[in-house]
Amino acid sequence: MTQEDKLFRWRPHHIYCEQFLDIDLSDRGEEYSRVEQKMRRIMKSGSDDIIEFTKGIDELCLTCPLRKDDRCNSPEGDEVEVLKWDGILMKGLGLSYGDRMSVREFEALTRKKSPLEFCRTRCKAKDICLVFELE
Repeated sequence: MTQEDKLFRWRPHHIYCEQFLDIDLSDRGEEYSRVEQKMRRIMKSGSDDIIEFTKGIDELCLTCPLRKDDRCNSPEGDEVEVLKWDGILMKGLGLSYGDRMSVREFEALTRKKSPLEFCRTRCKAKDICLVFELE
């Protein structure tokens, strides 16, 4: 396995939120569920796999039926809204797009900084999110 095989380029809200949410989105299809489960497994692994914070459509988005013309069209938040959320998460974590770190390093950063202000004030899933268990 090469270094590139252990590099995952994902949107900030996917990297951050997938470790705390267990929402059933199986209505988005089998491929979406497969990729989502892979993300959750990796983000909870404590591994040395490398994650890169990317802006815009990522591997999970590519499988989502709510994507149109390489943009998120979810009724919960379209591409413009999602880009805002990602930017706020990045700021709260003290990171920039293109930054890379191991899953293990990210877990340590998450324990140190979470829950973020975004979680408390802007997140639509805060009632079911496990991030508040870190307090």
